Amino acid sequence: MSLGYIPVIISIILCEFIIQDIAIYIGAGVGVLSSIYMWQRKGPHIPQFILYSTTGMLLLLTITSFFSADYCPEAMFPFTLEISAIIPPLIIFLNRRRFLSYHTAQTHKCCKQFFAQGAEAAIVSARVLLLIGFLHFLIISLAILFGHPLNDTLRYILFRIMPPCVFILGILFNQFGIYYFNKIMSHTVFVPIVTKKGDVIGKAMASEAINRKNEYINPVIRITVTSHGMLFLLPRPQCSILEKGKTDILMENYLLYGETLEQGAERILQEILPSAPPQNLHFCFMYHFENEITNRLVYNFILDLNNDSILCNKKFKGGKLWTFQQIEHNLHRNFFSSCFEREYEHTKEIIYTREKYKEF
Repeated sequence: MSLGYIPVIISIILCEFIIQDIAIYIGAGVGVLSSIYMWQRKGPHIPQFILYSTTGMLLLLTITSFFSADYCPEAMFPFTLEISAIIPPLIIFLNRRRFLSYHTAQTHKCCKQFFAQGAEAAIVSARVLLLIGFLHFLIISLAILFGHPLNDTLRYILFRIMPPCVFILGILFNQFGIYYFNKIMSHTVFVPIVTKKGDVIGKAMASEAINRKNEYINPVIRITVTSHGMLFLLPRPQCSILEKGKTDILMENYLLYGETLEQGAERILQEILPSAPPQNLHFCFMYHFENEITNRLVYNFILDLNNDSILCNKKFKGGKLWTFQQIEHNLHRNFFSSCFEREYEHTKEIIYTREKYKEF
């Protein structure tokens, strides 16, 4: 977004070599061509509000130059451009809440996200430029207060060298901020946002998904461990956000953004039961589960173990193999988790069929 200051930088630099009116015309032309290019690109794009405001300011100065030949002293031209270019970002920043709300609410739904992102980026760029511009004005004020009258060298630095530096520093600081943000986000775990059919429509940070787990659908992988026709169940940890203490299957976790189902299931298996053979892991069914606490699309897998000794682990405190008869004796008594009770009949049929085929 801060690259929108480039047209005014071009005008300030060119005024050192050519007539200031021509410098304005060239800067305005660069801004107009860049704005047209941004609007004519195919597909949705983020509006470049800073570029549009900078171009508008240069066009106003262009029109002014047609009616007045001495509208700005040559020595003060770069400083005048700086002040003129800072006014639109100042207006945006002072009205940032209204500006953001307007572009979030008034745009078409398909472009709403891009206009909101553009508005947020414009506010950030405006804040950075205003801080650097304020420092420049403070330096000028102190120089006039303590160094009056100003010598030619100091005047040249303050009013001709520093104005383009303000915008260049604004771009550099914004780019550094983007780089730093991307570096942080590269280590951030994301989970997909999906429809009830499993189509991915977005992503959210895993921490945000936990805190806002009922606002949109996130995919969750659950792995049922079975051995010799029995299910391995254990109480959910007391630190669980959902149904702590209730008896449930061994493994459950979010599918991460960018993972396939197979990759997600194998990752969870490696984290919880690394010695289990991954070839015994099979996808079974999918269902949507929603209540007042959570909203999830559950992918259920079954892990069939011939050797149940790997389940003898201190980490699985309270865990044991349950027969179907034992499970059914405790169903619908608020003993098992809601997801397990929802899955039980399907899981029972699948395991029963598997055990029947083993006999042949």
